[in-house]
Amino acid sequence: MSKEKMKYHEYNFLVRKEDEEEIIDYMMLINYNDYFIEREVKNDNAVMKFYMSYKNPDENILKELMGIFNLEILSHEVVEEMDWLKAWMDTLQPFEFIEGIWVNPFPDKPLKDKKTVIDIIPGTAFGTGLHPTTRLAGELLAVSDLSHKTVLDVGCGTAILSMISKIFGAEKVLGIDYDILAVEKAEETVELNNQNIEIRHSDFLSALKNDEKFDIIVSNMVAEILVNLMSDEKFDTIMKEGTVVIFSGIMDGKEELVINNASKHGLKEIKRMEDGSWRGLIFRKI
Repeated sequence: MSKEKMKYHEYNFLVRKEDEEEIIDYMMLINYNDYFIEREVKNDNAVMKFYMSYKNPDENILKELMGIFNLEILSHEVVEEMDWLKAWMDTLQPFEFIEGIWVNPFPDKPLKDKKTVIDIIPGTAFGTGLHPTTRLAGELLAVSDLSHKTVLDVGCGTAILSMISKIFGAEKVLGIDYDILAVEKAEETVELNNQNIEIRHSDFLSALKNDEKFDIIVSNMVAEILVNLMSDEKFDTIMKEGTVVIFSGIMDGKEELVINNASKHGLKEIKRMEDGSWRGLIFRKI
């Protein structure tokens, strides 16, 4: 018996170019991935395709989205999952993630003219590294000394930051994520790129052994979740003197919240970067 294909409500909205970044920020804040914005901009506008489960639609998110950004529905129809994934895939292109490192969403079409390439098989909008917070975390890793270091990637998603760590010379990298689907995607991506990276399913730091410590900890999550991470009973035990902690995903206005909580764990801020309304911070354990 063939598996029933999942159905979704597809809503199309006309989005002003100046609202795109704020909408992406909002979607990340509420951890909603089933949407994409078509990049072909016409008259300073773009089209956002927004998807909700056909059987269990969350109409509150739809109403909030429309209310906050004053969006009007251009069209609405019911589609099958593969239809909208194909439509989104058609909008993707290889791109330079950070200087010198490219992400290729089409592993069957190698980028032969690029020296360093991470191949991915995307499945959701935030699995590709397109969001500025992922790039911000990558930039912070790029300015850190990773040579022969041990790295922990918390909330690894598709493991792009884990692979960046390996590219910059890390000796051992562990990626953890609470989402089973993310773990499967990370394992798939690591195997695709022939990288020796361990991936574990973990609710915050629960899957870590009591004697595991790391030279570098990187996490790209919103401020409130970063604070929860620091509250984990194992957070202090996985650090040692000099451990570098890299946090990205911090919205403008939430920076002090993260810095104040980090100071309670002996973390001193040593560098910051910003990209639009997002902030990235580097701390060192003292």
